[in-house]
Amino acid sequence: MGFWKRLVEYLYLGIDIPGQTRFTSEISAIEYPSTPNVDALDAGSIKANCNSPTNRQCWSEGFDINTDYELRIPQGVVRKFILDVTNETLAPDGYNVSRMLFNHSYPGPTLEGNWGDTFEITVRNKLHNFNGTSIHWHGIRQLNSNWYDGVSGVTECPIPPGDEFTYVWRATQYGTSWYHSHFSLQYPDGLVGALKINGPTSMNYDVDLGPVLITDHFHKTAFSQVMLEYLGRPPSPDSMLMNGNGTYYCCPKLDSRCVGGSKLTAFNFIAEKSYKMSLVNTGTSTHTTFWIDSHNFSVVATDFVPIEPYNASILNIAIGQRYDIIVRANASLTGQQTDFWIHARDCQNGGARSNLGIIRYNSSSKIIPYTPPPKQEQVCYGCLDELSLNLVPKVKRKVDPPANVKYEKDSFKVHLVGYPDEYQQDSILHKWVLKDSSLYLDWSEPSLSLVKIASDRGWEAPKFPKGYEPVDLSYKDNSWVYFLIEGKFQDSLDNTTRKIYKTQAPVAHPIHIHGHDFVVLASGTEEYDPNKVKLKLDNGPRRDVALLPVDGYLIIAFQINNPGVWLMHCHIAWHASGGLALQFVESPDKIGPAFNKSGIVGKYSETCANWGAFYTVFNKNNGAEQEDSGI
Repeated sequence: MGFWKRLVEYLYLGIDIPGQTRFTSEISAIEYPSTPNVDALDAGSIKANCNSPTNRQCWSEGFDINTDYELRIPQGVVRKFILDVTNETLAPDGYNVSRMLFNHSYPGPTLEGNWGDTFEITVRNKLHNFNGTSIHWHGIRQLNSNWYDGVSGVTECPIPPGDEFTYVWRATQYGTSWYHSHFSLQYPDGLVGALKINGPTSMNYDVDLGPVLITDHFHKTAFSQVMLEYLGRPPSPDSMLMNGNGTYYCCPKLDSRCVGGSKLTAFNFIAEKSYKMSLVNTGTSTHTTFWIDSHNFSVVATDFVPIEPYNASILNIAIGQRYDIIVRANASLTGQQTDFWIHARDCQNGGARSNLGIIRYNSSSKIIPYTPPPKQEQVCYGCLDELSLNLVPKVKRKVDPPANVKYEKDSFKVHLVGYPDEYQQDSILHKWVLKDSSLYLDWSEPSLSLVKIASDRGWEAPKFPKGYEPVDLSYKDNSWVYFLIEGKFQDSLDNTTRKIYKTQAPVAHPIHIHGHDFVVLASGTEEYDPNKVKLKLDNGPRRDVALLPVDGYLIIAFQINNPGVWLMHCHIAWHASGGLALQFVESPDKIGPAFNKSGIVGKYSETCANWGAFYTVFNKNNGAEQEDSGI
């Protein structure tokens, strides 16, 4: 469909959205329950299903918790979904805000399937604010489907208003994650939802409570506040939300946007039953510390990686990270107390309000739970990732020596530079840098296109403009590459380059990589010293988001086994917007031929042509041009 036909539809026609359901191979009605779904497992679609409350380690014939999911995957079925992206007004904490939403809801609908299923998700852009969009499926490996990773300027052009694009990918892993816009600062403004891929679990449980999305919440739009980050004064959230619910205290007489009607997320427990909760931090800038009054729990998965269960009473969840936990309903129900707080607060602020959700042993109760005095560990838990010795993957990996032997010398340094003049020490504005430059992408010319052009024309290497500067990963298949990421280093101390800000922001950066789970080889809270660091090469923690500690270092590794253009970035939205990101081009000689055989090139090119025309006609004439990194 041509751009001008789409333009007429966008301006003059209203198209109703067909409904949908989470479990169907056809398009049908979707429900928006006010409480989390329980045990929505579609057991009938699983061949020889063996997963039960007494044996959660088993999945189906030939597949269980010990199956290497990078080598073997159940067959699965095709599941289709539609996501409409619209402009809305809502009040999740009782205060009206302008947002962009999926299917008129916040969070967006949970997209659920089983291990091995193929997801076909059509995204239709119905926005009226000149925004394109692209949707990223956080943590999904996208094996042999790099073009569906959903990053504007990297793997696709944005979907313009009035247009649509269908993403198709295979659930090669299992667990819980989220999907979100990867177009500028859209996800802080509402474009998020849960992904739930059912599979085995390393510990038995009775009831699956599903995804529990925890986020910070801002009343002003992210686009209107990003300049505060560039000034070095990032905004603070107005409230915290759990599964889209929270509270904010305001006076309707003084502020017309204060509409009330806020609520808290509650879960109903039956004594002595065990419950699985999948915690997801979908925040903008807040790493959270999580605990439940009068309950301990067992941690059974980190991101998409099942682990050996370990017991805990408190947990740090960085932005983008996920933890599956099993909670035993064994609280002492003495006196009248049958209700208990679920807590989540900013890990940097031990005294912050944390009451965010409720566990009720009496489903008819409306009581506000008793708040016990905080324990020392709850106030002083800090902002580090969970201890590596506890995060032991069930499917083991042993890391070989690095193919990139100079990884220490070529470390990725995180720092600030002046903006727009990066050499101006007293610059009022700043941008973030990862490695050599502050990322700035051209939405109309994605990096994947540049790699394809080079392949089609027989060039030795793609030609990337300044600001793209990808890291070339032309290494042997299945070899390992290591990366040292530094937040404190000699140049940042003596400023010998006359380019790096002397003062760095005291914040831990959640480093996320697309296309891979990575092994955490080491991390520390001080400047990296190779003589003091021992790498964990035998089955170290594995995940897709890990914290770079304040003034510290992080060493990670992954295998060369997934050709594509992949993004590494900080998942603090302000920092990604400010350029704290870089790209990998993995096995570049294989990307072009695979892309040409994918069957998506025609639609891909059409979307780029439509976006380019829309941007030229509307954005450039309405002061709605790109102002940040683009991701």
